[in-house]
Order: sequence, then structure tokens, then C-alpha cells
Amino acid sequence: MFKSSNFTNLEQISLAKEIALIGVQATPLTSLLMSKGNIEKALSTVYTWREKTLDNAEDLSAVEGSEEIVFYETARAELSNILEIFKKGASISGTAVAMKSTQFAEEVNDRLLELKINMEKKFINGLKADGSVTPFKRQLSGLIEFADATNAVSATGAVTEDTVKEVMRNLWNQDLAEGTVYAFVNADIKEQIDAIYKDRYGYSHVTTNFGLLVDSINTNYGTVHFVLSKHVPADKMVVFNDSYVDLAYLREPHFEPLAKTGDNVKGQVIAEATLKVGSPKGVAVVTVA
Repeated sequence: MFKSSNFTNLEQISLAKEIALIGVQATPLTSLLMSKGNIEKALSTVYTWREKTLDNAEDLSAVEGSEEIVFYETARAELSNILEIFKKGASISGTAVAMKSTQFAEEVNDRLLELKINMEKKFINGLKADGSVTPFKRQLSGLIEFADATNAVSATGAVTEDTVKEVMRNLWNQDLAEGTVYAFVNADIKEQIDAIYKDRYGYSHVTTNFGLLVDSINTNYGTVHFVLSKHVPADKMVVFNDSYVDLAYLREPHFEPLAKTGDNVKGQVIAEATLKVGSPKGVAVVTVA
């Protein structure tokens, strides 16, 4: 029987480690989840899981020596997401290879970065499609589509300190598991957040370093860490608890050489991935109107 182990190293080259290291600033969400090890293995084109929730029974007290045990099982919804195929090819001429032997490897590295950037966009903005209608492409659901409607916050004109407190309180009210809260924002909203504190801070710095960056804000409901991302819509702030967000691969990023049909070298980088949101309650979206 022909098994995966029959492939040569040239025919099966995993790029899982490489993709984790490249383009960190261009792909902060994907890089963050990879660095934290929030990666799972999918076994089909639809990834299914039970919603991650905590039981909120009021009284767990027991009589000393009691042998009575009450078993709890929180009602949990079945959630799912679609595995999306990401693919990009690389091709260079035999002349280019002769001129620079590493040129094809460089082309593959560039295609891998482009693949990761496209995955990043989908993990944030993806709209779920099962591929049953034209153009028959399976597409995953991103963070914004997954976000619980009860967590939504609207801001008029600009994000304020009260906006940040409100979204953090909404997440706190959901009785979530422990985790780190991140807020992904585009440039405009990040500037608004920086402006909130421009006259209310103190710090020491070298005389050649000026400016202000707000990296995190402490609230009564926890600390939120801000991450600048060019892939978040200009009018959105996407806030999530990292205990509830994972990547899932059916096929990890890898390189496949393609058949030689002329005076060129061809190959493709490919991955099949989706986003797992343990519970929509762990994701909130702020919209600035």
C-alpha cells in the first residue's frame, strides 16, 4: 500500500515552522495564535466542536462524609467552521535558476508570506460558505462573524475610555474562562485610543524618542492588550479572549513541487485551515459610526 512515508523529502516539505516565523507584523493574529500553541488538528472539511462554557450552579456545598455526588453537564451548543483551502503557485525559468540557484526558494518564501497574509484576512473577516454554490469554494467564518451579538458595542464618532470599559464589561459578564484579552484595531481606531491618554501619562525616555503608544489598558474587568492590524476594518475593534480562539489544520502549510512541463521550475504552497472559536461569547466587536 502506498503511504505518506513513501514520499521523498522533496515531494513533501512541511512549512509549518517557517510560516510561524515570517511576517509577524503583517499577520499579528495568526502569529499570536501560533506562538501560543493554539493549534488543533481537523479530520474533515468541516471542523465541529462543543461550545466552551462554565457551569454556574449556585450551591456546591456538601455534607461531611457524604457519598452523594451530583454530576453537572452544562448544555453546550454544537459549533462548526469550514476548512478553507489556501494555495499559491511559484514558477521561474531555467535561466533564472542558472543565474541564481536560490531564486526559486526565495519565490516560495514570498508565496508563503502571501498565503499567511491571506489566511490572516480570512481569520478576521471571513464569511462562512460551504462551497455548494458558485464559485464552489469552501470559506471559513472569521472572528467578526463569530462574535456574540450581546457583546457588541457601538461608538459614535470615536472610541472613548467608556467604550473600552463597556466592551470589557460585556466579556466579563459572560463568565468566561481565564485568558488574555486582545483588541485588534486598524490605524484610525488605534490613533483614537492613543489620543485618549495623550495628556494623562508619565514616563521616562531618552531625549531622541518621542510619541505615545497605548499598548494596554487596565479596567475593573481585566486588562485589554491592543494590537495594530491593517486587516481589521477601519470602523471595527475586534476584542477576544485567547482561551477561546484556536487555529485548526486539515493540512498544515507545506510545499509541493509540480510536474516539469518546459524550461521552468514550478511548485505550490498550500494549506487547509479554519478558525475555532470555543464560544462566540469570548469575542466582541466595537463598531464606530
